[in-house]
Amino acid sequence: MRTYSHSNYAANNKIWIELGGLFRVYTVRVWNIRSVSKPNFTGTKIYVDDTLIGTASAAYGFYDFSLPEQTVVYGSKVTLHQPRISYMFLLEVQVWGERSLQQRGQV
Repeated sequence: MRTYSHSNYAANNKIWIELGGLFRVYTVRVWNIRSVSKPNFTGTKIYVDDTLIGTASAAYGFYDFSLPEQTVVYGSKVTLHQPRISYMFLLEVQVWGERSLQQRGQV
């Protein structure tokens, strides 16, 4: 079995990823644990800073929260928030994007 992370059994569990700077985020990909625990992720909300970019609508092994090209979301942190009373199991979280021009010293 692969290594995974999980939260406590409680309401309002959160797992967050600090990005180390300000990034324009295009996609957040989440791999759920592949066991009977998959339904625990249903209802989890995905945020880039304070912007909601998606909600896990069903019990899948993989979620791809991709933003349309015209949607511009900048942030320094991605938060996965499970409002229900439940565990939150994760195998992996990937964040795709690019560092902001301000962070690159071009503004």
